[in-house]
Amino acid sequence: MKEQFQHKVTTSFFMWFDNFLLTKGEAFSNKTGEFSYYEDARLDSTYKAYGSPFKTWVTDSSITGATIPTGVFINGNFSGRDDGVVLDFENGRALVSGSDEDLTVTGEFSVKDFNVYITNDTEDDLIVENKYKVNSRLPSASYGAISPYDDVVPAVFISTANSTNEPFAFGGIQNTSVQVKAVILAEDTYQLDGVLSIFMDSVNECITSIPMTGYPITELGDLKDGSYSYTGSEAGYTDNRKFYVDSVTTSKLTDRDRKSLAHEMYVGFIDFDIKQMRLRFT
Repeated sequence: MKEQFQHKVTTSFFMWFDNFLLTKGEAFSNKTGEFSYYEDARLDSTYKAYGSPFKTWVTDSSITGATIPTGVFINGNFSGRDDGVVLDFENGRALVSGSDEDLTVTGEFSVKDFNVYITNDTEDDLIVENKYKVNSRLPSASYGAISPYDDVVPAVFISTANSTNEPFAFGGIQNTSVQVKAVILAEDTYQLDGVLSIFMDSVNECITSIPMTGYPITELGDLKDGSYSYTGSEAGYTDNRKFYVDSVTTSKLTDRDRKSLAHEMYVGFIDFDIKQMRLRFT
């Protein structure tokens, strides 16, 4: 199927949201440590998985102060992509080519304070039904390889709720409005209030329209071109019509309501109204 408007708005919003949180909130921390080997049945025999204690790693080199790895140290020697190493930023690990399971693998990376996910689950499903593994960012966190693939918290879950078209000008131009919802699961009120405050001030921000082909991550979680900069990606799509944040509403779950949840996370909500004037089917 040809890429449609909804594909573009989802990809563009996701990439903008992640960059905005990292930039405005400096919502990351730099880490150094040893990776642990574990078996992964989803991988073919080409790679062995060595996991860090944290996911997701920062991929965006436009984030000032963030450490974006280009490789890891294997038995004390640096090894990068040219040496058969794949960096799985999404699962916080290095995939090392070969059959060895007893390597000493260390590395440096930046971990996001909040993982950001696209979801189709309802708010009730996210905060009541689902159970998550807590990948704590606090200093008291235990250290060991974090398991791959599952969603972990602290996290922000983004979904597009509904969309409407209103006639705007002759020639078929529509004013398209998309309601985007974000559910925040935080470890404490400081984290939660920080995210809500950052995006409360995002009203009137413009979002560059980036197609799905501009998404920087491969199927193995590494960077397509070896590096990625959100501001650099924006510069490549200056001719595209931008989205803009027309309104933002934030709220959070009270402590009394939190007692009925299956977890102890602090929960907040952000409702965005994203608009773009456009021709239909573009």
